[in-house]
Amino acid sequence: MLRISLLIAIVLFVGLSLEVHAQDARRAQELATALDKNKYKKKEKANISIEFYIDIKNEPALRTASEYAGKYEADDQGYSLDLQFHSGTITGSGTDIIGNREANFTLKDAAINGAVLTATKVYSNGEQRPFEAVFVNRTVSSGKNSSQIESQDTKFGLGFIQTASASDADSNWTNRVFLARR
Repeated sequence: MLRISLLIAIVLFVGLSLEVHAQDARRAQELATALDKNKYKKKEKANISIEFYIDIKNEPALRTASEYAGKYEADDQGYSLDLQFHSGTITGSGTDIIGNREANFTLKDAAINGAVLTATKVYSNGEQRPFEAVFVNRTVSSGKNSSQIESQDTKFGLGFIQTASASDADSNWTNRVFLARR
C-alpha cells in the first residue's frame, strides 16, 4: 500500500512539474512571437522600382539562469540592462527611454522561469512598473523581397514590449525593444 501511495505521489509530482514547464514554454513563445515583425515596401516611379523587405523572427533561448547574466544593450536606442546572478539571486539595473528622456532603474523581485524574465522596474524617481521579457535568438533577414534575401543575422539577447504608463505625457505608445548581449 505504501508503494502504491508513493508511486501515485511521484506520478502527480512529475505531471505537475511538466505542466508548469509547458506553461513557461508557452508564455516564452507568446512573448517571442509578439516581438516578430515583417515588412515589405515597393515604390515605382518613372520606370524605377525600389523594393525593401525585412523579416524579424524571435525564438525563445532556453539556458540555465546563470548563463543569462551579462550586459545587454539596444543598438543606438539608449536602452540597457546589466543582469547579475549570485547564489541563486537575480539582480539587475539599466536604462530605459521613456518619452524623450533616459530613466535609470533597478530590478526588484527578479525571477527567471524557462526563458522568461519577470521583475519590477524601480526607477530613480520611485515609480515602479512590472517587467516581463524573454531571452531570444533573434534573426533579422533583409533584402529586396522574401525570395531575394541579401543578408541574415542572428543575435542572442532579451526582448520585451514597452508600453506607456498613465504618468507618461503621451500615454498612447508601444515599443518593441531588443537588447543584444554584449
